[in-house]
Amino acid sequence: MPIKPTVKIDPNDIVRYLLYQQFYYGEDRIYGRTKDRSEYIDGAGKAIETFYLLITKHLNMIDEGYPHQYLEFFNKSVHKIPTEAIMNKYRDYKDNLGLDMSRQMTLTVIIGECLSKIQKTSFEASIIKLIEFVIEKRSLKPEQGTDIKEKIKSLYGISNPNIGMIYSLSFMKFIAKTIHHKDIEEKCNQLLNKYYGSILEVLEG
Repeated sequence: MPIKPTVKIDPNDIVRYLLYQQFYYGEDRIYGRTKDRSEYIDGAGKAIETFYLLITKHLNMIDEGYPHQYLEFFNKSVHKIPTEAIMNKYRDYKDNLGLDMSRQMTLTVIIGECLSKIQKTSFEASIIKLIEFVIEKRSLKPEQGTDIKEKIKSLYGISNPNIGMIYSLSFMKFIAKTIHHKDIEEKCNQLLNKYYGSILEVLEG
């Protein structure tokens, strides 16, 4: 049964949509990529809202035709991003669409790329910790990490729900760390360890 949002999103608020998609639907619950699992984190909704306010603080820079300035703000105040790569993608869209490039498309390219970079980086950091966890628990040699990484990659490829939760919790942890919410950050760490254990069981099964 598909998950339906329990928070109202203005159809014109593309930033909120990009932030929430495949991750948050309200009621302080964080959903995994496959939507069949979720975890309650007290205060998650308010934390995500605080992060939303941060990334939309200078949205006027994009609206006024200065996306590069917005990316510089994002790079300095939110997370390090490949500014020029994002600008090149934006220019490609702009060259192809011209006046037909809507505000929604502009924000999707600029903000969407920024959030994707955060999600990718956060997830990769968690996968490194997962590999270290497996090596420690199974008393393996460090050089066996490459083999473990390939097995984890296979699990991601078949949409393993535990991997899906690690993906979403990694993003939530980043948000908590960025807005300096220690309790939520610690809760995310606890839940990540829980799912590291679940992956270990799958690998041993």
